[in-house]
Amino acid sequence: MKRRVRSFAVAVLIGIALASTASATLVGTVNIRNHNNGLSDRGTLWGGGLHGVTGYTGVYSWTNAGGTGLGTEVPNWGFCIELTQGPSNGWQNVVPLNEASAPAIGTTKANYIRELWGRDFDPAWATGANKKLAEAFGVALWEIIYETSSTWNVTSGPGFRAAGIEQAATANFWLSQLNGNTAYFANNLFATSSPCGQDYLVQIPPIIPEPMTVIMLGLGAISVVRRRKV
Repeated sequence: MKRRVRSFAVAVLIGIALASTASATLVGTVNIRNHNNGLSDRGTLWGGGLHGVTGYTGVYSWTNAGGTGLGTEVPNWGFCIELTQGPSNGWQNVVPLNEASAPAIGTTKANYIRELWGRDFDPAWATGANKKLAEAFGVALWEIIYETSSTWNVTSGPGFRAAGIEQAATANFWLSQLNGNTAYFANNLFATSSPCGQDYLVQIPPIIPEPMTVIMLGLGAISVVRRRKV
C-alpha cells in the first residue's frame, strides 16, 4: 500500500512539473553540468523566498554538455533568475525570457531586462573581469524580477533587497535609466527552465547561416521570382 501511495505521489509531482512548462514555447533543451561560482561575488539577500541568506551574485558558469534546438547555442555562463533553487546538473528547457515561469517573468519585466542588458551589460564579465559590476548587474536583475513596490532600490524594499553589494549605487543608477526605450532592447535573451534546479538568464548569439546556405537561399528566391514572371 505504501508503495502505491509513493508511486502516486511521484506521478503527481511529475505531472505538476510538466504542466508548469507545458504552456511555454520550447525552443530547445540544454544539458547544464559542472557549475562554478568563480565569476561571482557574495552578498546577503532578502526576497524571492530568501530571508537574509548569503549567497553568490553575478555571473554563473557551467559546461554546456549538449543540447537540442537553440540549446546547442547556450553559452557556458549566465545570470541566476531563481533565488530559491540551487544549481543542479541535468537537462533544462530553453524558453523565451517572457515565458519563464519560475519565477514568472512576463512581458513587462522581460522588456525591462532586455533594456538593462542592452544598456549596461558588459561581455567582459563572462571572463571574470570586474566581479563587482557583474554582481551589481545580477542584483539589478533580481530587483526587476522580485520587487513588489513601485520603486527600484537594490538595498531596500519589501520584495527584494541585498546587503554587501559594493556597487549598489551603480545598480540603482542602471535601474533609474530604464524607460522602455526599445532602441536598447536585447532581443536574443532566453531563460533555462528546470523544475528541480536553478533557472538562468542566457544570451544566445544570433545564428548566422553558412555562406553556402545563404547562396542557396538566394538562388531559391531568384527561381521563385522567375517562375512568377513566366
